[in-house]
Amino acid sequence: MIEIIPNWHPVWVHFPIALLVIAGVMFWLASSLRGRLGHDLTLVARWNLGLGVLFLAPTLLTGYLAYQTVPHDSAGHEAMHRHLIAAWIATGLFVVSAWLAWREREAYRGASWPLRMLLLAGVVAISVTGYLGAENVYRHGIGVERLPETGDHGHGEVGGETGHHDHHH
Repeated sequence: MIEIIPNWHPVWVHFPIALLVIAGVMFWLASSLRGRLGHDLTLVARWNLGLGVLFLAPTLLTGYLAYQTVPHDSAGHEAMHRHLIAAWIATGLFVVSAWLAWREREAYRGASWPLRMLLLAGVVAISVTGYLGAENVYRHGIGVERLPETGDHGHGEVGGETGHHDHHH
């Protein structure tokens, strides 16, 4: 299977993104809700934050391996470096958030204002990191075996002929 997917970073990266964004949203919601629902959402947020931070380890490792091994030009290298720096910033924000959430573990519901602000910054940072990762692939072609030929493959132009096109490839 390693021959099919030589770069495992795309496999791992989606887990911490989803878990950490959900954690941030749930902590914010739990902080504004009273009673049992606020308490339950706090538990969901804590689990998502903890699991998200754990999933950062294989994500960062596979990202670093990709950084070292995928073919790229100098513009692609700069783009990957920006993505790497953003990833470490996001990681730092979420690791500190997890530590602070652990310190607040006796709280019945919600999160302190500093924890909510750290989580908000973390969600913004991980979103920027994801955007930069997408730029690496879609703008610079990093990690892509080949770029498709686009010369005669069209789906019709605005105001032009739309014609039928079968997608038998």
